[in-house]
Amino acid sequence: MKISVCMIVRNESAQLSYALESIPEEYEKVVVDTGSTDDTVRIAESLGARVFHYAWNDDFAAARNESISHATGDYILILDADEWLAEDAGGQMEQFVREHPNEPGIVSIWNQIDGEVHRTQMVRFFPNAPQFQFHGIVHEQLYNGSEPATSLPSNIGIIHMGYQKDIYVAQKKEERYLKLYRKQLEQDPNNGYLLYQIGKLHYSLQRYAEASEYLSLCVDLREENRLYYPPMLVMYGYALKNLNRSAEAETLLTPFLTLYPSFPDLPFLLGLLAMDTMKVQDIERHFLRALEIGETSQYATVAGVGSFKAAYNVGLFYELTGQADKARTAYEIASSYDYLPAVNRLSQLTRGPFIKR
Repeated sequence: MKISVCMIVRNESAQLSYALESIPEEYEKVVVDTGSTDDTVRIAESLGARVFHYAWNDDFAAARNESISHATGDYILILDADEWLAEDAGGQMEQFVREHPNEPGIVSIWNQIDGEVHRTQMVRFFPNAPQFQFHGIVHEQLYNGSEPATSLPSNIGIIHMGYQKDIYVAQKKEERYLKLYRKQLEQDPNNGYLLYQIGKLHYSLQRYAEASEYLSLCVDLREENRLYYPPMLVMYGYALKNLNRSAEAETLLTPFLTLYPSFPDLPFLLGLLAMDTMKVQDIERHFLRALEIGETSQYATVAGVGSFKAAYNVGLFYELTGQADKARTAYEIASSYDYLPAVNRLSQLTRGPFIKR
């Protein structure tokens, strides 16, 4: 089985080598350059990529389709210049093809955002067949003919660093994306996934009021079965929390606990909101529910909300309410993940009195 890794790039000399070097040597590397003025093309060629040139026309799907048109492999993996393949990605791709031949796969993309590890999910791995094409001028999505491609979960992992605020500012990605968002919204004003991505951009830049405006529109569309919807709800909840609207977030999110019973991010956030609104009776049960669910591979998530972060927060609750043994047990669970705040609290418990309100 031959795999083609397809990329579209422009002025990515600072990070392209890391992406290309993460690709196994036996894979085909297809790079479509949309007008670089730096060393991007030279770097790509020096690392064994087949480089093609394409005039940028403000349409990511068109550029993406140009890249896959040059692929000669049996399967295609989409990779961006600010991403790296996880060490076991090659083996996971082969396993996915053995178990689900001729099916597109959902790839986990791990993002480092403000010191936290977030996992998003996107359809990035699919058979090299003419019916699979991308649609959408920005945040393009894979289609099978005229319909969005159905897909199955995989264990393929990608590490992404492009959502850091300083990277957006340095590369002027904000202006570029907002221009394309406005253009696509004119064509498709009720595109929930696009509205989510706009809200996500504002949120990553800590513009919570703007983020909440777009995310509230997503909520109203009620696309509960779409892949983006559960993480969108959580992001909206955090935006409201940052705007000191925790009670509103609580009211909004609580009904979704039954709709997404395996999504630990929801009860974890509700635990934080209960701390804000002083609903003491809800704090413990929400964090314990997140721990009961555990870490999830079903949804986009933040690492730790089903394990060490939930244990640490319920430990704080126990410590504040004078439940020493329970606090120690919770901190021990969180410390087993080498979570430094829990390690510090556990050490403090052995030396001195509890935290006081």
